[in-house]
Amino acid sequence: MRRIILLLVCVCMAAMAMAQDALFKKYSNTRGVETVFISKAMLNMMGTVEVNDRQLSTKKIDRIQIMSCERPSMVRTIKAEALAAFQRGRYEEMMRMHDDDEQTIIYGKSLGHGLSEFVLFETERDEINIINIRGRITLNDIKHLAD
Repeated sequence: MRRIILLLVCVCMAAMAMAQDALFKKYSNTRGVETVFISKAMLNMMGTVEVNDRQLSTKKIDRIQIMSCERPSMVRTIKAEALAAFQRGRYEEMMRMHDDDEQTIIYGKSLGHGLSEFVLFETERDEINIINIRGRITLNDIKHLAD
């Protein structure tokens, strides 16, 4: 019985992680939507990066996915699908910032074993940017990216 429950928990966690991936894959070949995937191998070649006058070790990051869209007709659709994925994946809202028409929300969740996933979700009137970062990183590391 324990094995069955453990198996179900693992399957559910994998499905939640794949919800974000599905969003990136769905829009990867859509006109007006730019997507970028940076693997751990590429990040390891970088060593450290300077973000807002602070050093961030890329060795702590397993992957980065970026989606950007400036096509007004797509922004609402992507925003609605992303918010639904965050809810299904049980992401927790960690931080919210407003600056004129720009809103930035940082979502996060623990994946266990020291792994975390954070999503920087930035929306403006006719633009949306989503940055998904997975690895052994903290909210403090992510906060420096958003400053």
